[in-house]
Amino acid sequence: MVRDGYFYGIALLAVAVFLRFVAGGWVWSIVPLLLAVFFLWFFRDPERPIPQGEGLVVSPADGKVTDVLRVTTPDGESLRLSIFLNVFDVHVNRSPVSGLLREVRYQKGEFLNALKPISAERNEQNLAVIQADEGYVVSFK
Repeated sequence: MVRDGYFYGIALLAVAVFLRFVAGGWVWSIVPLLLAVFFLWFFRDPERPIPQGEGLVVSPADGKVTDVLRVTTPDGESLRLSIFLNVFDVHVNRSPVSGLLREVRYQKGEFLNALKPISAERNEQNLAVIQADEGYVVSFK
């Protein structure tokens, strides 16, 4: 479980219990209880089996691949693979390769619909750059 899930889940459970005693029944507690369950579920972090072997690149997130294309960045030409996470997907990103984290860069930005291609450049994001054990460099947002 991601820490944010505990914060929201426990806070909403406390609100539900408070409303139960103040309002004199569970009717007023239903909405905060449902929200607590949603947040505890949304921020889940299940174990994932990770295949082992040299040169493997695994998906860093659950979701649907929406785009695969070559792009030119300030660091040169690269391959961009976009993954859309809907509300039912696990919202945890993992490293796609084993290696050494070389850089993390925060980019302030907008909150455009993630299905629009322009969102990859304009949305708020973190860029992580990893030098894989085999020597190649992988960056992901």
